[in-house]
Amino acid sequence: MLTARQLLIFKYIVEEYIQTGEPVGSKLLMTKYKLPYSSATIRNEMSTLEKQGFLDKTHTSSGRVPSKKGYHFYVETLLQPNVDDEVKNQVSTLFANTNRSLSEIIEQCCEMISQLTNLTTVALGNNASFERFQNITLVPLGAHSATAIIVTDKGHVENRTFQIKDEAMMDDLNACVGVINDTMTGTPIDDVVEKLENDVKPILNVKVKEHEVLFNAFLEAFMKFAKQNVYFSGKDNILYQPEYNDVNKLRKLVTAFENSSRWKMLEPSSDSEDGVTVRIGSETPFEDMDDVSVISASFDTGKESKGSISVIGPTRMPYEKVVSLVEYVSDNIEKLIQDEYGDEENDER
Repeated sequence: MLTARQLLIFKYIVEEYIQTGEPVGSKLLMTKYKLPYSSATIRNEMSTLEKQGFLDKTHTSSGRVPSKKGYHFYVETLLQPNVDDEVKNQVSTLFANTNRSLSEIIEQCCEMISQLTNLTTVALGNNASFERFQNITLVPLGAHSATAIIVTDKGHVENRTFQIKDEAMMDDLNACVGVINDTMTGTPIDDVVEKLENDVKPILNVKVKEHEVLFNAFLEAFMKFAKQNVYFSGKDNILYQPEYNDVNKLRKLVTAFENSSRWKMLEPSSDSEDGVTVRIGSETPFEDMDDVSVISASFDTGKESKGSISVIGPTRMPYEKVVSLVEYVSDNIEKLIQDEYGDEENDER
């Protein structure tokens, strides 16, 4: 257990290092933060904090920097998350626009967070899982082709173009679209593939001659909605952090961004606890880099699955600001989802 003096010294070391990126010495602490202790006393306390694993001593300076254990302790013990009114107003404005689909709101939240933090933001989750199939519209493109436009209730669109070899195939395509619209309108996107197999396919077997080809084409189009989405904003921001001036580190970062499977570890399970998770160094998708932190907050989609928003940056990122932002934004996303699904469930009763 740290003493009150040790806690104060440790807090100032972390916040000074986050701000400057330079190792922190006793004289700077004494003069800048007007600590009522001698330089020798501060050095002794810093040495104790180092022995306890909260600080590391660099080879190039007599100053100290926070350790991985220290950052975790700071986040769990000393952090006082707070979102200022300006940010709250930006979030309110974003969520007030009902013309945007939820996936668009999540993407714009990512962009807002990356702009406010100058770091990289990633959203994980099946963004379309919050939506329902609305209809398919068939648009002829000429004598020998047509495009089927699949639309959700939130405006998410997928297209599928068909080559039409004769009038009979056009009739089959129209019949197929009619069966899907009659059978599946209002179906949650997470359930459309199963419903296609169980409810639509048996009808097409009877009504449509070339049902197998058409069914597989629509199945492929619908599966695009259901795939796992990874959305990045501000990828370049992290590359300009001074910690990553080294070419090898830059190469590792870029490779990690391009490998979507790395981000699976940030995907929250349906039974994982809500709240903010802080991962540092080997705990992150950048397990081979010790100077990267990832702060994540999950949101419940109301459909036995979760999404998440994460911020990626150096270990000396401004934790107080980032934790506050991702927690506030994820809470608002979850509230929006729950309000929408709550209204739908009440209407169905």
